[in-house]
Amino acid sequence: MTPSTRDNLDELAERCAQETSLFFSTGRDEGGHCLKLFALALLDGDEAAWEILYHQYKPMVKGWVLQHPAFHQTGEEADYFVNVAFSRLWQAVSPHKFESFDGVRSILRYLQICVHSAVVDAIRQKRQEWLDIDAPEVQSQLSTGGNGIEERISHELYCQQLLRSVTERLKSSREQLVLYEVYVMGLKPREILRRHPEEFQDVKEIYRIKENILARLRRDKELLESIA
Repeated sequence: MTPSTRDNLDELAERCAQETSLFFSTGRDEGGHCLKLFALALLDGDEAAWEILYHQYKPMVKGWVLQHPAFHQTGEEADYFVNVAFSRLWQAVSPHKFESFDGVRSILRYLQICVHSAVVDAIRQKRQEWLDIDAPEVQSQLSTGGNGIEERISHELYCQQLLRSVTERLKSSREQLVLYEVYVMGLKPREILRRHPEEFQDVKEIYRIKENILARLRRDKELLESIA
């Protein structure tokens, strides 16, 4: 890399950092320079651009990991999920997918989804490893129903399937966010607004999205029959 190229990249990184700061402080999404930087990293495979993005957003991503309600069940270090999330971003974003990004909000929302999926997949893997254990005491408890283990496993697997079925019926990332934070994290609309002021105008909007989701699900005969 020539000195002029490095200077241009450093200037682009500085402007991206300013756009990100502006977005979180005012909600204004002027992410043109961030889009250019992410395009260099994800589409052109520019390692220097990728390194800049990793170090710039790593503290934010680590914060998302630590705040995830299932993180402490994984037994992993937060940095592990930071690396997995960035790796998923790298692997998943195609040129076609990148066209859907229109600023800082959309890019960071996708990165946050990568964090969530990394943690959830780790939990699923851990549960599967536990189910594969062939220890006599575990098999005995499963066969006799000791401590309600079989019932708990069935209930958890059912809940996972139900959550996937409901999520498939949502129409936007904001609906996914409201569903997840209300019914999985157990947060109130006012708490959601404090956590995501850039996503919602007020508490009433969150309530409206929640009610729209519930109304649509109540009309879904296939879903209702599956949980009857």
